Amino acid sequence: MKIYILKRLLMLSPVLIAAFGCVDDQEGDLRKADKRYNFRKAVTEDDALYPTYFLAKNGVITKELVDSERALRARLNETAPIPLPAENAQLTGTQKEGIVLTYKRFLQNHEEDPLLIRHFRNKYAKVILQEYDVIKSDDHALIAYLTKELIDSECGRFTLIFEGMNKIKGHVADDQYNLLVSEFEKQIEQSLNLHKQAKAAMPGLIQKVKDKPEIVQGGLKADFAIELNEMDDLSPRIEKLEKYLVQAESL
Repeated sequence: MKIYILKRLLMLSPVLIAAFGCVDDQEGDLRKADKRYNFRKAVTEDDALYPTYFLAKNGVITKELVDSERALRARLNETAPIPLPAENAQLTGTQKEGIVLTYKRFLQNHEEDPLLIRHFRNKYAKVILQEYDVIKSDDHALIAYLTKELIDSECGRFTLIFEGMNKIKGHVADDQYNLLVSEFEKQIEQSLNLHKQAKAAMPGLIQKVKDKPEIVQGGLKADFAIELNEMDDLSPRIEKLEKYLVQAESL
């Protein structure tokens, strides 16, 4: 199963809790009253992503794989191969060409590392489109290219992909556009199905923790894991994905 849904579905396992620190980072902020926790989930960029790529090796996600991916993303952020623009900076044609060239060279230089390329596409296709305001330009060929890069990343940045698709409609060849729409719809459908599977499986996982709290070290961690999953049943994400699918079908 795909990485995001595994993170949510299996967060009750000790491996995933250790890997993501979802309990340790918040435990100090919890307030317990009548065995109910009052907390607000921090909104992160990941909340807007609906990944559909596989991280598992031989069908299994391990702490080592998760840690490796986390380190890879941190390294990508540290190296920052494409800088963020200065505030209110105007991108000249020459600067845009240089940035796109840097982007493509990175892909070429790291073609042996598909996971790194995946996260690079997800992060920096977005940076060029949004931070450099390419999405607001009339460079439809570049918008089409970067929109496809986001689709190929399989990281589920659907809102920005929609914006790109609407921008290039009628400005690129029909066969190119229709292929992007088809790939886009398949990813939304896949993510929607995974979320529905996760929601259906969640009550069983919660009951397992209730029956055997020791699987998440018991006590506060078990109580918190149960409360978190009972409150966050994936319904808002499923509703959003259903709306995405309707929108994609109308492209």
